[in-house]
Amino acid sequence: MSQKVCALFAGQSVQETGMGAALLKIPAARAVVERLKPSLGSDLERLLTSEPEESLALTFNAQRAIHASHVAHWLAYRAAYPDLVLDGAIGHSMGVAAALVAAEAMTVEDSGRFIAARAQAFSDCCKAFSEPMGLAAVSTDDFQDVVESAAEVPGVSVALWNTIGRGTLGGTLRALEAYQAKARAEDWPVKIKILKVEGPYHTAAFAAAQTALEKVLRDIAMRPPKVPVFMGTSGKAETEPARIKELLAKQATACEKHLEAVRNAYAAGCRNFLEVSFKPQPVTWLGEQLIGEDGAPLPGVSSRAIKTEDLA
Repeated sequence: MSQKVCALFAGQSVQETGMGAALLKIPAARAVVERLKPSLGSDLERLLTSEPEESLALTFNAQRAIHASHVAHWLAYRAAYPDLVLDGAIGHSMGVAAALVAAEAMTVEDSGRFIAARAQAFSDCCKAFSEPMGLAAVSTDDFQDVVESAAEVPGVSVALWNTIGRGTLGGTLRALEAYQAKARAEDWPVKIKILKVEGPYHTAAFAAAQTALEKVLRDIAMRPPKVPVFMGTSGKAETEPARIKELLAKQATACEKHLEAVRNAYAAGCRNFLEVSFKPQPVTWLGEQLIGEDGAPLPGVSSRAIKTEDLA
């Protein structure tokens, strides 16, 4: 009997110079990248093999490279293991587009068109900011405490909630530094790291990107996914094409509830989690997500990280 798995896909920040060099040597993966070049750009291969870290980290470049890597890894793995059966898919932030491809709700080509538009829209927002803005990674025992404390500092909002104790705040750099200073002055039990990103993704600062995504999604076909896609925008399983499109656009400004999405996948019966990537990330968070009130791991969970070299 084929084992069912829930596929995981990371969001922006996992990019690295050379991230696709080995991947492109795998024929099934290269074929996917070739299918994505018309939408993601003629520079896609360079982004995957030799783009310097500084320019690869730019929103417009990072999102295109990461999506191509996700989809090429996943379809190369499916080609190697055709009997694999999905029972769900989860994409962290921009990884949801790859999750929709895995669930066969979007074609490879349409996913490329969507990510190209998303990367451009997010980049345009970042260039329009009147002052420096960004994100701060925060870790503590219970991230709910961070949610409550963020409300005490004007200009700071919760952008991503990844695990029980980890998430990300967004806002102006001035506001994030004020939050950091307040935490230090009042001896809050938190660790805060200002991230080197162009903007506060998943906050109201990206309202213009939401409008741009609503426009491009009108011309993108969306089919009912063959398995539930647990979307961070709602934190729930989504199966209706119109609803999925709505959430893809809202993702630009809405807090990414990744923890809730993973927990709802578990509640729906997902037990075997699989991430195929050059640099697995969400699969490493499961131990901080799927635990009970007593702190013990929830029963039956297994996870695998398949790296590029495992596909060769």
